[in-house]
Amino acid sequence: MKIKSIELKNFRNYEACTVEFNPYINIFIGQNAQGKTNLLEAIYILSMSKSFKTKVVEELIFFESDFAKIQGDIVTHDKNMNLEVVLSRLGKKAFINRTEIKKTSDYVGYLNVVLFIPEDLMLIKGSPRLRRKLMDMEISKISPIYMYNLNKYNKLLKERNKYLKLLHDSHKGADEYLEVLSEQMAEIQVSLMKKRMEFVELLNDISVKMYDYIALHKENLKIEYKTHYKDMSYECILDKYRQNYQKDILFGQTNNGIHKDDIMMFLNDKDAVTYASQGQQRSIVLALKIGLLELIKKEIGEYPILLLDDVLSELDDVRKTKLLNLIQDKVQTFITSTSIDGIHHHVIDVAKKIVIENGHVKGEDNGRK
Repeated sequence: MKIKSIELKNFRNYEACTVEFNPYINIFIGQNAQGKTNLLEAIYILSMSKSFKTKVVEELIFFESDFAKIQGDIVTHDKNMNLEVVLSRLGKKAFINRTEIKKTSDYVGYLNVVLFIPEDLMLIKGSPRLRRKLMDMEISKISPIYMYNLNKYNKLLKERNKYLKLLHDSHKGADEYLEVLSEQMAEIQVSLMKKRMEFVELLNDISVKMYDYIALHKENLKIEYKTHYKDMSYECILDKYRQNYQKDILFGQTNNGIHKDDIMMFLNDKDAVTYASQGQQRSIVLALKIGLLELIKKEIGEYPILLLDDVLSELDDVRKTKLLNLIQDKVQTFITSTSIDGIHHHVIDVAKKIVIENGHVKGEDNGRK
């Protein structure tokens, strides 16, 4: 999977821009606030039809323009395709080969990306919500049915919470409608939890090997899916809802479900959240991200694209070298950086360097062969 070129119109600080890419390593170089991350964000939107930085569409549109357009030519499974996302104050539209795609789940997956940003270093000690988001986002890329079911679950959860507040305010107990909502959510959860379990088990198998390489065989990593249910059967999940009816009504919210699950990480059988050093945390996150590349490759038959937003500056020389070794000649990668001085690696030498200044491409260097 590769992206050959991208064309931007009225996107962020790019009024008009077209860039062709190297099939392996591309580095966007420039000072802060010039548009490096915006270009990376455009690639992400082309993949996911949404930004990783904002939910406000107006922020993505060039000053006083009516719309923004991102268009890219990609190659996937040896087929050339054209993807396009148009953003306006009325919403967004996505196109594949000039044909509009109405459902997000039918669009996502043609251009797969793995994003690595400095905030990801909080994955270990940050909120469980961050780890759930990672799970849901990565599974959705390779399973449209998971995305469909997750959206359905979230709508039911919103409706159930709204109804719980109504019951609380009216001083009423559980009734038939609450039971119906609980039954529907339990049914969907069975499928979602099984997919999450499969995903985490596969990610564990791959990431453990990656961590062993990055950490120089000094520690053992283990990743587990944490759920609050004894088993993943419909009966067990529904029974848990019923047990919590009174508590849910009291607090006006659903207190159990997949929206409370987590990913647990252990180093030498000790909880990484409590015991991992900062360096170990960075190694775990790096192993997870590389693990995701390999997992997606295993699932769809080709590597996704890797987006690294100012991550190299966050890693020490050893981890930097390990990362570059693992992606060399395999994964098309896009890197943003204010400078690559001092990074000595063949991957950097042969990379295409694209200099960005105030929303314009000011220079390109295809690297040494």
